[in-house]
Amino acid sequence: MRPARARPRRRLSHQCAEDWFEMEPGPESSNGFAMAVMVEGGLALAAIAFAWIFSVSLRDQFPLLGKPFAIACVRGLIATLPMLLVFWLLVNSRQPALRQLRDQVDWLIREMFPSRSIPQFAMVALLAGVGEELLFRGALQTKFGQWTTPIIALAITSLLFGLAHALSKLYFAFAVIVGAFLGWLVFEYHDLVAPMVAHGLYDFLALVYLSRAKLAHPPILENSLGDESSDH
Repeated sequence: MRPARARPRRRLSHQCAEDWFEMEPGPESSNGFAMAVMVEGGLALAAIAFAWIFSVSLRDQFPLLGKPFAIACVRGLIATLPMLLVFWLLVNSRQPALRQLRDQVDWLIREMFPSRSIPQFAMVALLAGVGEELLFRGALQTKFGQWTTPIIALAITSLLFGLAHALSKLYFAFAVIVGAFLGWLVFEYHDLVAPMVAHGLYDFLALVYLSRAKLAHPPILENSLGDESSDH
């Protein structure tokens, strides 16, 4: 009977792995994920087109391979820490406005990634880190800096970045702050690698955390709707 018992154990272990990595989205989740990939990938193409039309050199904004590139990557890893601290304060806040913002992001994740697939999170986070930084910091901030001043360019680009993420007024404000921080990295160190690493890694960790945490803590919006329906 021992060989017969070994099979369920292997199946259970295999099932746990599938629950973590399995990609079986339905039609709606597939469309949401595909849309995210197309949008984020399209931003990279838009950045290249903008840079070509307005003569912005994106290549010069990347450090040389070797030690300079490694230092930029480490800088990006370090820059992720304050962003994650703000994120942790946000998701653990008891303020109604901040909790509502958390639920809005949680709803967006459910719409785009119902399967909670790690490979999907990684792909979208990678594309967001590369595509959005190429466009907002690499192309737009650089060109606005040529037209105006670096500070004005940083402010304009941060506002545009916030508008692109304006899920709500509070989320807009949060995105503007994050955009200003990422823009400051480019302004201070003159390369795109650090903001790309920080942006992509932050997005990935936030997606993974929220997709797991929401299972134990249902969104407030759903709870409030459930309470209202039970009262009626």
